[in-house]
Amino acid sequence: MNNLSRFAKKTTVVLFVFLFSCANITEEIYLNKDGSGRYVVYTDAVSSTRAMMMGMMTSIYPDASKDSIMQVVDAQLWEQFPAEVDSIIDFSSRVPDSIKNDPAKKKYLDNIEMFMKGSREKGYLNSGIRYTFSSIDELQGFNDFMSENQEATGGQMNMDLPQMDVQYSFDGSSFSRTAKMNENIEMNDSTMMMLGSLLEGAKSRLIIHLPSKAKKVSKNQLVGKVGKDVTYEFELIKILSGEQSTDVKVEF
Repeated sequence: MNNLSRFAKKTTVVLFVFLFSCANITEEIYLNKDGSGRYVVYTDAVSSTRAMMMGMMTSIYPDASKDSIMQVVDAQLWEQFPAEVDSIIDFSSRVPDSIKNDPAKKKYLDNIEMFMKGSREKGYLNSGIRYTFSSIDELQGFNDFMSENQEATGGQMNMDLPQMDVQYSFDGSSFSRTAKMNENIEMNDSTMMMLGSLLEGAKSRLIIHLPSKAKKVSKNQLVGKVGKDVTYEFELIKILSGEQSTDVKVEF
């Protein structure tokens, strides 16, 4: 177990830097009747790092029991994370002046809030951003802004994902989102094969909070429909490879 412990300690630090490109990702869209609302995207650093560490250590130490590996992983994991955190981070202070000094881009920066929240007791540490929008057009503009400036903006959350062409639509009684991967990844590439192992089981979840009860929803990867809330879940590796569509439509 000493070898397990030493390996886990080294691995935790490496994966903490790498995790957001391989983590479970959750998007939440809160919609009001007039098309305004709030967009939130985040990852749970703890669960993502734990899953990747377990996968790596199980393959390296196949004779060790799952319980013993889990004990070592959890002990080392929380040495790298604070016991409790609830903080807001100034997103705009971390982007280049060329973006901050551009009025067309600054209007999006002013509504972005970067956060970290969670604790050891709760068992999670969510890190991500929130964005308040006044219309679907503004949400679309925000998405385009983040996509076009991914190197400067996505990097602030340690997210470095292939770009997607995302389009939103809202007409007062329905909401839809279509997404097309701009950079399909070849699965036979050696790097992608390694990522495939690390991404096994990783999910991308979309939760839509509607202004009224959901009446009709697309069935593609639907995992929950309760009242005003509709939840979809996708396999991250299949999104990145272009095998799985993330298009959704809901009527209310």
